[in-house]
Amino acid sequence: MTNRLLSFTLVALGVSTIGAVGGSAAAGCGGDSGSADIASPSCSGDCQCSGATCTCKTGGTCSFGGAASGSATGAEAGADGGTSGAAPPNNVTFDCQTRNTCDSTCGTGCTTDCAGQSTCSGSCQSNCTSTCNGTSTCNLTTGTNSSVTCGGGSDCNISLGGGSTLTCTGNSKCAIKCPEGGCTLDCQGSTDCSVECGGTTACHINCNGGKSQDCAGGTTCTGVCGGSGETDAGKGKP
Repeated sequence: MTNRLLSFTLVALGVSTIGAVGGSAAAGCGGDSGSADIASPSCSGDCQCSGATCTCKTGGTCSFGGAASGSATGAEAGADGGTSGAAPPNNVTFDCQTRNTCDSTCGTGCTTDCAGQSTCSGSCQSNCTSTCNGTSTCNLTTGTNSSVTCGGGSDCNISLGGGSTLTCTGNSKCAIKCPEGGCTLDCQGSTDCSVECGGTTACHINCNGGKSQDCAGGTTCTGVCGGSGETDAGKGKP
């Protein structure tokens, strides 16, 4: 079977920008009891937090992020993504592993794990790591210099900041927007990939570690990687 990244098309598009999520303060953590821990991230809904990690319970709906004011009330107020005016947390981990519905907001250095047929949305400022597995659905805005992995037949709609990379594996569908340009999409196996590249810096597409193609700024590139053997990233058409 021929392994190809097929039918690339280039379409003019408008350039958009990603709003930065500001701040670097530590945040509070609200558990089922409503208690707050200023050294930990905040959460509301069916979640439990320990240190810098918050986990959504099986089948639960959780909201992560924001910041606490030093009380349980403050933790709950910050859990909607910082409407209390406090900065979102940095260097925290959000786990949504089993039929969860999760929304998260964080600053820098955060990790988000979405799996087990979960639905995850959210945003981070920069240097974040996100994983979407197990036929999950992920709608994320990563900020700059971040890394996203979409696998296990998941459906991923990701807005990447400049210098970020998305790896698409295992029959997954990956639709990427890179408003600033300079993103990399690594397609492996039988994946359905598209890149909407903005700015003036080209985005880069790899197909199964073989041939690759640059997707120019201001264009959209679509294609499919599948099968085994020869790899061919294809060529864009006017």
